[in-house]
Amino acid sequence: MLAMSILALIVVILWPTKKLENGPTAPDKNEILGILQAQSQIATTEVTIRKMGIYDSETQIASMNPAKWKLGKRMAVVPVDVTIRYGIDLNELKESDITFIGKDSVQIRLPKPKIIDKSFNPITNPNEIVTLSTGLRDKVGETTIQQIKNMAFEEVINQDKEFQAKLSDELSHNTETVFTSLLTAIGLHPVFVK
Repeated sequence: MLAMSILALIVVILWPTKKLENGPTAPDKNEILGILQAQSQIATTEVTIRKMGIYDSETQIASMNPAKWKLGKRMAVVPVDVTIRYGIDLNELKESDITFIGKDSVQIRLPKPKIIDKSFNPITNPNEIVTLSTGLRDKVGETTIQQIKNMAFEEVINQDKEFQAKLSDELSHNTETVFTSLLTAIGLHPVFVK
């Protein structure tokens, strides 16, 4: 048993030396791809945007039949927290996006940043909603509140292009910085192209 332990120790000690005599081998495209794709958390960011959905029944006429009109109006202010996960989907990075330049440089074409996931909480906290109903009007119901929340959600997703452009620049820069650090550690100099 002691002899086997000594033999195992000698193999462990001599193994790295033997590999270094032949020189370190540069990683291939598939290995580089694996290294980069494992960093998916650094290539994304999550933001929550609070949008105030405002509803006023006077601006919406549901029926043109005066017999069905009701006196007064309904109003509601509904806060909607929209969560957007934005970033570079590294699963879209392919081997064809990686090109070796000489012995120690690698050219990488990163996928464009985009919205990866988006959501809002459909459960309504009644303490956060402000409603007003006058005259014979019914109170603002849960169906209307959900419609307000859906409209606010779509507005955040569709209208915040300027905000998304700022996030895109920052995410691309941060991802390139981290990838440069990772690849420099294994002896490669990355060059990023659009």
